[in-house]
Amino acid sequence: MEKGYTERGLQALTQALQAVFEDVSVVELPQECADHWQDDAVQVSYEQGGGQVSCVLRRRILVDGVWYGVQMSAPLAGNTLPEDRMTERERELVREDMNHDFLTGAYNRRYIETVFSAELEADVRAGGRVAAALVSLDGADRLQYTYGQPALDQVVCTIANQWKKHYDQPGSRIVCRLQGGLLLIACDKMSAAELKEEMARYYSEMPCECVAGTGMMNRISYTLSIGVADTGELPQGCRCWDGLYRLCGQRLRTASEGGGNRICAAEEKDA
Repeated sequence: MEKGYTERGLQALTQALQAVFEDVSVVELPQECADHWQDDAVQVSYEQGGGQVSCVLRRRILVDGVWYGVQMSAPLAGNTLPEDRMTERERELVREDMNHDFLTGAYNRRYIETVFSAELEADVRAGGRVAAALVSLDGADRLQYTYGQPALDQVVCTIANQWKKHYDQPGSRIVCRLQGGLLLIACDKMSAAELKEEMARYYSEMPCECVAGTGMMNRISYTLSIGVADTGELPQGCRCWDGLYRLCGQRLRTASEGGGNRICAAEEKDA
């Protein structure tokens, strides 16, 4: 999803950043780290040490097919963390903002890993059931090549907004953008079969096209592949977010490899 750099381009970028930041470092990212990095996102943190507080920015850069992590840091005035100077309401607003995807307004991967996963496991321990679906834009690379990244971003926003009409209900139903054109939908107190039936109905009524682009606008049609599962299908001891995500992923692959434009749950191949 990100524009790639050449080694020379990365070197020039690093030199430019060194003129602004006190410290700049570049490291090659292991594949597992690259896969869990929110698309196009800059990670922001504050680190305290040596009597000062530094703002640390991290982002990933694609260089000749390899992901690199770029870290930039600069000292802040004062020796207390920014959150120490905030009111409780300001802290709440910052936390809420950090849990949302900047492109679509849906929840992001950070929310899943820091909030949703714990809530899911608590629901399961209490005897509840959670159903989830991974929703993938078919042919995203082809659409990006044909229409460009801005148009693809608009398509992803359209898709997220369509699903948010039905599943943006904090506390019981959520929509999350994990990366690129991959969304997660999760519902409390539902089985995979129930969620599949409901999503199939909404998908059949969904206008799967949008007008997008910069300058010359294009009417872009798209289809989706969806993999659905629920915690009740997982073995005892594995009823957690990671297990649910893997099972949804397996069914999403079945849908995609079967030609796309379908919903898969359990052992079914089509919807």
